[in-house]
Amino acid sequence: MKIILLNPNSGYLERVENEAAWPPLGMLYIGTMLQNAGHEVKVIDNARIQLPIESLMKRVKRENPDIIGMSILTHTFRHSIKIASAIKSEIPDVKIVFGNYHATFVYDRLLRKYPVVDYVVLGEGEHTFLELVNALEKGGNIKGVKGIAFRHNGIVVKTQPRPFVQNLDDIPFPDRTLLEQKYHSELVGLIGSSGKFTTILTSRGCPYECRYCSCSAFSLRKIRLRSPEAVIAEMQQLQEEGYEEVGFVDDNLLMNRHRIEKICDLLKKNKIKLTLWAEGRVDHASREVLKKFARAGCKIMYFGIESGNQKVLDYYGKNISPDMSRKAILNSKKAGIENVIGSFIVGAPMETRKDIRQTFDFIISLKGMDFPQVNILSLSPGMELWDEAVKKGYLNEDKCWEIEIPAVSVYPSDLSASEIFKMINNFYIKFVKRPDFIFLQLLKTIKSKHRLKIIMANLRAGTNFMATLNCLQNSTVHILQSSKEIL
Repeated sequence: MKIILLNPNSGYLERVENEAAWPPLGMLYIGTMLQNAGHEVKVIDNARIQLPIESLMKRVKRENPDIIGMSILTHTFRHSIKIASAIKSEIPDVKIVFGNYHATFVYDRLLRKYPVVDYVVLGEGEHTFLELVNALEKGGNIKGVKGIAFRHNGIVVKTQPRPFVQNLDDIPFPDRTLLEQKYHSELVGLIGSSGKFTTILTSRGCPYECRYCSCSAFSLRKIRLRSPEAVIAEMQQLQEEGYEEVGFVDDNLLMNRHRIEKICDLLKKNKIKLTLWAEGRVDHASREVLKKFARAGCKIMYFGIESGNQKVLDYYGKNISPDMSRKAILNSKKAGIENVIGSFIVGAPMETRKDIRQTFDFIISLKGMDFPQVNILSLSPGMELWDEAVKKGYLNEDKCWEIEIPAVSVYPSDLSASEIFKMINNFYIKFVKRPDFIFLQLLKTIKSKHRLKIIMANLRAGTNFMATLNCLQNSTVHILQSSKEIL
């Protein structure tokens, strides 16, 4: 069968390529499985190319697919429905399948409200989507396909759950030639990679209980690990294909110390020389592991620090402390990691202006951290915080299930989301204009070939930091407007 895998854009950002700086790795895994089974596959990453709906619909119509699979996150959901409706109006017989986080968590409401969606793949998609495609091709028993939901005689039917793939080494490496575009890592609109870039996944799932994240619900708090040997075989292949930089997109890359140390040892043994990007929890960031990682090529480490206030961290269920974050950053620098980035979330319901400023002051005090990424706390289906807001009566799930909503927009708060964004915007300006920050970053850049290459990449791309902030502000305004329409 002829299948299009479509990664939708959000529909409300101005045309900024950074909306999809990374390749849609999950789609590549699914596309590879379909190809290996003899199906014809085309991947359209519209989050990257951002075609308007009319142009996208025309391109899809030219391909004339039998099935379209769409990856759905909360912030892309409404635009995805518009895309699906436009396609269905031109190709009425095409089967449209939604999958990924948002579709999994809201499948019942989704199928009841939107007849343009024929099926929903629940959870991981490789085997489920392939089995569904085969059943549709052969006219088989759809109810026998595990892990899907669909309508039958006007009633939503959910089939038996599909067990997780336990041995991730059994899944074939994703075929990155399915992609037509180049990619790069990025942060707040700035390109963060200097060469041919892709991502790799070495584990799946998360055993932690961070209340602002839906990953643990999606993975049922179970983690599965690829073998170090399989990871190295894929990285060897990436090097042979000309990739220069690789980002690890695991939720908990550093959790198993012995495993990551073996991966580092095998990278050196096999003479794999790639610039690496990784993320991890601060309570896993031992200097010994980070030192090995740095020697293996890791240039960028990204930590989920979230707050400089312990009461906020406790509310998030993060199970870390500000001191742990401070130590992780120092360990990274002492280990030789060139660039350390911290992720932060502000706007928890109990958080005051003073608390937010405390986090901003904490960020500035973090010696060794090169740049922060600060976001507003937003609620979406699958999060424990979403469920709590529904249970307490602050959020009407029947009205709000299609969008992400800033927490302060539903809870009683002296702060508004627009005010918080202004605080974030002003903080960024203050952060980058500090003379000591500018001097230190210039000094680091002069000494680093990697940083110099990144600067050149941004200059070639004409990156405009302030323009990107303005674009992000526009997207925030759109979220607020959507919230007001419903609330």
